[in-house]
Amino acid sequence: MNKQISLLASLVFAVLFVGAHPASASELEYRCSKPPLEVTFAVKDRHYSGAVNCGNLFLQSDIPTAPVVRWKDADQAKLYTLMVLDFDGNANGSWPDPVAPGENATVRHWIVGNIPGALLRGTGYVESASDSGIKTMSVLQPYRAPHIPMVSDRYGIYLFEQAKRIDFAAVTGPITNFDYTTFLDTHQLGNPKASNFFVAIYTSESPFSGKPFHGNNVAGTWHQGYGKGKLAPSQN
Repeated sequence: MNKQISLLASLVFAVLFVGAHPASASELEYRCSKPPLEVTFAVKDRHYSGAVNCGNLFLQSDIPTAPVVRWKDADQAKLYTLMVLDFDGNANGSWPDPVAPGENATVRHWIVGNIPGALLRGTGYVESASDSGIKTMSVLQPYRAPHIPMVSDRYGIYLFEQAKRIDFAAVTGPITNFDYTTFLDTHQLGNPKASNFFVAIYTSESPFSGKPFHGNNVAGTWHQGYGKGKLAPSQN
């Protein structure tokens, strides 16, 4: 009888332990949560709005600095991790056509941990040179502006809620082929609480520069039959 009770207790403990362990993170997608994560760039020369809005477009040259990130539903007592990832990574083609990830995917562009929820609910988080000296912040990957050689890439922005303060190990190595699932599972971050995404477009010259606009000559790399009437290659 005692053995049966002991076995039952062990099974109950095992179920409770497994149930309490955070589930592994799902594969991330370009997605806009409801409400979306508020992300605002200070667009160079203010030619257009810097607000990220579920897949809107930015000229790559107009967003060299990190945006302000806010989330009105953040818990003031919690800490959060922010990530910006490019899953296109040198894809053969780009938006608006569906294409498979490129050989560099996934590319990490920004990772910051231990961001106070109160900051996200208030003025918002924006990277600064002093972040590394703030004990509550952990800048693991400083913001790296989109840097694509042609056409366009999409960029996903994700906010994860932490169960507690995390003593993050340094994130090293190339920014390409980043194993984000292992990173999320290692730190038990689960699935994002909020997200948004945008598209950055390469141009040979900014349309606002006053210089001739040569467009995106991608004739040598664009999918056969794709892009016609959308992002047609320049004839120059």
